[in-house]
Amino acid sequence: MSKTMVLVFFMVLWYIGTSLGVGTMKIRMDIRIGHGYDLHRLATVEEGGGTMVIGGIPIEAEIGPIAHSDGDAVLHAITDAILSAIGEPDIGQLFPDTDPKYKDADSSTFLVEAVQRANEGGWAIGNVDITVICDQPKIGPYREQSCTNIQKIIAAPVNIKGKTREGFGQGKAIEVHVVALVQRGSQA
Repeated sequence: MSKTMVLVFFMVLWYIGTSLGVGTMKIRMDIRIGHGYDLHRLATVEEGGGTMVIGGIPIEAEIGPIAHSDGDAVLHAITDAILSAIGEPDIGQLFPDTDPKYKDADSSTFLVEAVQRANEGGWAIGNVDITVICDQPKIGPYREQSCTNIQKIIAAPVNIKGKTREGFGQGKAIEVHVVALVQRGSQA
């Protein structure tokens, strides 16, 4: 579903809700937006880097994240965006890197927990938009696989864009920004 169609849908709901008048059914729609961010240094295995994982997909690369868990910056940022939108504690509070049980943890477990918390609060995830800033590896060849994997977990549309630093810095990090839309409605 395109962004325009979603906007039109909500405009129609608003119009119906406001035009029905007093004493009739009214629809109340709560919409929230959350922003998530994550950053991991990248290094070779000899320097302490792990396997590169982007959106739950392991990728062959000469460098990987230095992290307590599996270092999937994409899933970490999505998790934080959803938690932010629903007003829950962030990923660091729920899954602290000081806790040994999260050492080398699969980041999809963090995202599943965020989705469960959203569902328990009556929230549905509308969509997730992701920007990955990383010189290597290139995101393009893994975009479709990553989107499909993330969609299976969150049951919502996902968009991933890859960007480079255009020569700024040394390219030794992966940085991810995510915006998540959540919504819930009720009838009165």
